[in-house]
Amino acid sequence: MRVATLFKRVLGLGAVSVSRVEVIERRGEQVVEVEFTRRRNRRMFCSGCGGRCTGIYDRAVRSWRHLDVFRIRCIVRSEVRRVSCPSCGVKPEVVPWARPGARVTRAFEDTCVWLARSAPKSVVAEIQRVDWHSVGVMIERVVAEHTRNQDGDGLDGLRRIGIDEVAYRKGHRYLMCVTDHDTGRLVWAAPGRSEQTASDFFTALGPQRCKHIEAVSLDLHGGWIRAARKHCRRARICADPFHIMKLAGQALDEQRRRLWQSLRDSDPQQAAWIKGTRFAIRRRSDNLRPQDRSVIDELAETNMDLYRGWLLVDQLRAVYQARNHAEAMRLLDEWIYAACVSALEPFIRCALTIDTHRTYIANAIALGLSNARLEGMNSTVRLVSHRARGFRRLESLLAMITLICGRIPVALPT
Repeated sequence: MRVATLFKRVLGLGAVSVSRVEVIERRGEQVVEVEFTRRRNRRMFCSGCGGRCTGIYDRAVRSWRHLDVFRIRCIVRSEVRRVSCPSCGVKPEVVPWARPGARVTRAFEDTCVWLARSAPKSVVAEIQRVDWHSVGVMIERVVAEHTRNQDGDGLDGLRRIGIDEVAYRKGHRYLMCVTDHDTGRLVWAAPGRSEQTASDFFTALGPQRCKHIEAVSLDLHGGWIRAARKHCRRARICADPFHIMKLAGQALDEQRRRLWQSLRDSDPQQAAWIKGTRFAIRRRSDNLRPQDRSVIDELAETNMDLYRGWLLVDQLRAVYQARNHAEAMRLLDEWIYAACVSALEPFIRCALTIDTHRTYIANAIALGLSNARLEGMNSTVRLVSHRARGFRRLESLLAMITLICGRIPVALPT
C-alpha cells in the first residue's frame, strides 16, 4: 500500500487526494505534515452563511491540527478558496473536515470537547498539547454550531418545566436555569434570578408555546411565581417539596434553639441535652435508629413543645403521600390548623407561609413534580465552576453548562 493511500485511510478526511507526506522538525519536536488536494470543480459554500457561491476571490494554503499519528503531532494542509458571498462579502469556503473559523479538524475538536465534559480544561490541554484557552474556544464553537443546527431555538415541545437558580460566583452572582422535566435537559440559562429574568425566558418562549406549558415547578420565589402566572395562565404552579420541608425543619430548629437559650442559666444540664437532640429530631419516624427513638421518647415525657414540633414536621412529610389534589388540600388544611393551635411561634409563622402557597403545594403532590433534578444539575454546575477554578467570561461558563447539562451530542471520532 502506498504511503499516500495509507494516510488517506488513517486520517479519514473524506474525498481528498494525499499529495505529500513529510516528517519535519518544528520547535524541537517531530511533526507529520500531510498535504492533500480536492476536486477543482467542487461546489463552494460560504463559511459565514452557508450559502452557495460561484465567485472566487483568491486561493491560499491553510493548515489544521489533526489527531496525533503514532504519538506524533499531525498537521494537515490544503488549498482553500476565498469566495465572494453576496451576503457576507469575502469569506473562506466551507471545508468538510473543520468547522468555520477553526484551525483544528473536527475530529481533533470533538475529541477535546468530549474530554472536557469529564476533565478540567487544563488536563485536556495537556493531553492534547494545546493551550487551555483553545479548549474553551472549541467548546463555545461546538455549542454554537449545535444551537444553529437544531430545529428552532430548542424551546419547542415544552410541557413541564422547572426553574431554579445556582450561584456561579461569590458576591451573589446567580444563574437562572430552566429544565425540561420530560427530557431532563437544560433548555435555557441566563444570569440573574429576578422576576425580569423569568419574564425574559417566557418572552423567548413566546405566547403560543406558553399556552402549551402544563406545569411549572419552582421554589417560593415570589417574582418567579408572578412571572409564571402572568405568561402561563393555564399552567399549574408547583412548589418544590424540598423548600417546603426546609421551612418546617427551620421552624423545628428555631424551637430547639429557643428552648436551649431559655434553659442555659436555669438548668445547664438539661440545656446541654436539648442541644444534643439536634440530629435525632431531624430524622423521620420510619428512619429512627434505636438511640434516636430513645431521645424522642424522652422528649415526649420531658419536653412536650419540642416533641410536638417534631410531630408536626413528620406529619407534614406524611401530607406528601396524598393520592390526589383534593386529599392533599384536606391534609394541608388539617396540618395548618394543627400548627396554628400548637402555640409554637416558629410553626405558626411556617403555617401562615404554607397557607399562602397551599394550592401550589397540592399541585406538586398531585403531579409528583419536584426540583430534585434541578438541584442535582446545580451540583454539576458548581462542580464545573470549581473544577475550572472559576471562569473569566460568563459566556464560557454558559457554553460549558449547555454542553454538559444540555446534553449536546458529541461523539469520539473512532
